[in-house]
Parts: sequence; C-alpha cells; structure tokens
Amino acid sequence: MVSPALTLAVVDDHHLMRPGLALTVGGWPHARQVVQAENGVDFERVIAEVGHIHIAIIDREMPKRDGFDTLRFMARHHPRTLCIMISFDMPPHDVRLALQLGARAVLRKDCRTEEFYKALHAVYTQGYYYNELMDRDLRRSVEDELAKRHPDELWASLTDRERQVLLLYTDPRVKDLQHVAAKLGISYDTAETHRRNGCRKLDLHSKADLIHAVKANGWK
Repeated sequence: MVSPALTLAVVDDHHLMRPGLALTVGGWPHARQVVQAENGVDFERVIAEVGHIHIAIIDREMPKRDGFDTLRFMARHHPRTLCIMISFDMPPHDVRLALQLGARAVLRKDCRTEEFYKALHAVYTQGYYYNELMDRDLRRSVEDELAKRHPDELWASLTDRERQVLLLYTDPRVKDLQHVAAKLGISYDTAETHRRNGCRKLDLHSKADLIHAVKANGWK
C-alpha cells in the first residue's frame, strides 16, 4: 500500500515555538506539506489558500480565536480535518472540553518527538491517540454525552477512513468486509476496527441499522 502524503498545519501564536514545531511535524514520514498559522482566524485564511488539511495541531491559548474556538470552527466548516490540541498545561476539564469539540488527541507541548509522531500516526490510522491526559473511558463518556446530536453531526465526527469503510460496507455491490478491505488496500483487522469505531460513534448496532441510516440521511 502506498504511504499517504498528508498536509498538516501548526496553529500557534508563539513566533519562536511555531517554526520549531512545524519542523518537527515535517519530519514525520507521512508529512508532505506543513503550513503554519498564528491563530484560528489566520488558520481560516490558510485553509482558503491551501485547501484540505489532513491533521491540524492547534494551540490552546491564542489571541483572536483560541484553540477551543478553532476546534468549534473546524467541526462546523472542516469536519474531515483531524485536530490535535496542544498546551503546556491542560487541566482535566479542558481536556474534556477539547474532546467535546472534536479533538482527537491532547498533547503537552514539551512531549518528546517520538510521542508526537506516535500521536500523529494513531490519529490518522485509528482516529484517536490515548495518553495520560486522555484515555478511552474519558472519550467514551464524552461520546455518550454527544450521542443525542443530529445524525449529520455524528456522521461528520467520523474519520475519513471510517466513512469510507461504512459506505463500502453498506454498498450492495460490495460482498463483505473482506471485500471492503481489499478495495481500500488495508487489512481485514484494520477495516473491522474502522467499522466498529464508526458504528459505535453512530450508535448503530447492526448492518441493517447502518444501511437504513445511510439511506435515510443521504450520507455519502
């Protein structure tokens, strides 16, 4: 399978730290392009110029539009972008809020390069990265809180790969999940992980329910 070439963004108002962080992110093997913005408003301009951003690393504290408001903006206007929030200090209630607003990982700014790359890989391939700030139980409790959202909002919360797997899985021309995996060039286990995660986020528990939801909501 061909390795992905991804566009990433570093959104941070610190003029000395941002270039160094961008340089670190650019060293990740799957990073094709790394763009920079000094706050959420500037990031909106960058997106308009560059187009789709696969992964955005967003500082919590910034002027004009801080990290939380930037997460809100991304969830509303660019839901396919996977967002990671970073901060030197991230109290538990801020971690929970970041998750509620769509963050896929929360990292300390002073984490090691190896952890940063591990987080990027996990977020892109699995949808989330878990560390001491954020664990699966916290994520599930947040997802339970958000479960009553409109179906289109839930669909937008899925990763690109989760949507691809679910759409193929419900396509009558695709025989089974093994066929889905073959068409996407991924392993069966990876396809099953995306199917399971996607169905859990949508609170759907059978293939029949999933097929009905895709048709009823016009998801594509």
